[in-house]
Amino acid sequence: MELLHTSDLHLVPEGFENTPLEEAFYSVLEEIAGLAVDHKLKYLLIAGDFFDKPNPSFHVVLRTVGVLRRLRESGVRVVVVPGNHDVSRAKTSILNVLAEAGLVNLLDFNEESGWLILHPLAFEDDKLVFYGIPGFRGSSSRELVYLKQGLIKFKDIANYSGYDVIILAHINTKFAGYDPSKYSSRYGLLYMDYEDLLRSLPTGTRYVALGHIHLPVPLDRVFRGNIAYPGAPIGMDVNDLLETHELAKIGVRRRVLRAELASEIPVVKSLELESAPRVYYKRLEAKTPEDVKARIYEALSELEPAKYPVLLVDVVGLDKVSVDLETFRQEVMKRKKVYIRVRQFSPPKDLVELAAFTDLMTPVKELSIDEIELAVIRELASKKKLNIPAEKLHWIINYLGSSHDYSPEKLLHDVLKELGE
Repeated sequence: MELLHTSDLHLVPEGFENTPLEEAFYSVLEEIAGLAVDHKLKYLLIAGDFFDKPNPSFHVVLRTVGVLRRLRESGVRVVVVPGNHDVSRAKTSILNVLAEAGLVNLLDFNEESGWLILHPLAFEDDKLVFYGIPGFRGSSSRELVYLKQGLIKFKDIANYSGYDVIILAHINTKFAGYDPSKYSSRYGLLYMDYEDLLRSLPTGTRYVALGHIHLPVPLDRVFRGNIAYPGAPIGMDVNDLLETHELAKIGVRRRVLRAELASEIPVVKSLELESAPRVYYKRLEAKTPEDVKARIYEALSELEPAKYPVLLVDVVGLDKVSVDLETFRQEVMKRKKVYIRVRQFSPPKDLVELAAFTDLMTPVKELSIDEIELAVIRELASKKKLNIPAEKLHWIINYLGSSHDYSPEKLLHDVLKELGE
């Protein structure tokens, strides 16, 4: 069984509507659908923020429906969890309409008596059951509060013994070199560590399809693991485009992930997106709008051919971006079919420059929930000064959490035997 995993499509940010970049969002969606069909993959997972707002324009919906119909006709099951941009305060959005039309399989949830209840979506023919942890609107990050406090219930999980469990989670988690504190103003002030996530996952979890973080994590083109962020194919603002530029410096392109579940630890492969924009960045000095215009023309002449080129210009020495310069930008974008953004330069606060990607560049050979659990146990055992091997503690935790018919006496005997006491 193989899955195609993407997230954070953000169809379509208001700032990119009616610009040369708008078409890139539809082209990326069509390319992802084509990959699912061409590779004969049965499941396409979208881990939140399918759209940029709960109720996008009719034009955006119309373009999306055409792609979803093609996927349905090709036998691809599109499984979606709502992201914080998808969910409205009334818990209804265009995703509900698409689900009612049979175009997507929307993972359901409800909040009840202080708990987040996740409802199963099971496919008996493949022995797969899906659950989705949604992203909530606002700065409170309610999904993380539920996770940290252990207040998530996987409804009817006991009915799916023998099924592979797939989790779609639109959350902000520390993972594989990614440090949320460097992005706190972008993805929320609250984030979680491995143990918060692992404590909440049911036994039998085979793959955790993460969303919400727009960076690809880990960066490896091929790795073994059952948890990953594909990253946003385009993103939702200029910061994402700048990150695309920085990623390109280290040879990383925007992607989707193909997870092969055949082996004990899934093999995950990056499929680079040809429709993702090619981003060029220029920092220039200029004192007048005319200087800026001349330098932009010069920069445009240097661009290499690309399907969706983007030119980002930071101007040093300019008091402000005038109305005349903004009109010039709009005219040149339309004529040259290049998305152009001009702004006064200021030191970046949210953008993590190339040096900050070094923690993400460590190759990931094997990355599984078991290994992450062991790393967490070793760290906690060291802090608590426990004189017990981490491997034994790991066995005991798994043993106590497993289903068995043993008496308390038998349970105690086996645990003491493992400890060698």
